[in-house]
Amino acid sequence: MSWDKNTVNLSDVDSRIHVLNQIGISYSLITLGEVGGHGLNDFDGKTYPIRQLKYKDIVVLEQMIREDDCDFDDMIISYEFFAQEEPKNWPLERREQ
Repeated sequence: MSWDKNTVNLSDVDSRIHVLNQIGISYSLITLGEVGGHGLNDFDGKTYPIRQLKYKDIVVLEQMIREDDCDFDDMIISYEFFAQEEPKNWPLERREQ
């Protein structure tokens, strides 16, 4: 753990869900797995769910981007795909060097 690193959630899945609920569009949300945090804000073995959101013809997948440098934050980012282009074997995390 670094005293300079944090885990930052930049995913837009929660805001999409909020809008989908407001306009009455049905969706499915599943947790693909969990990843552990390695930053200052990740006390006591904190974990983060990595989720898949599906609605209409859209799939949104989250992923943890790990930074090897202890001075850069790890980030949870969401990626949007058309359902027919959804990647197979989506990795829960990716390492940046």
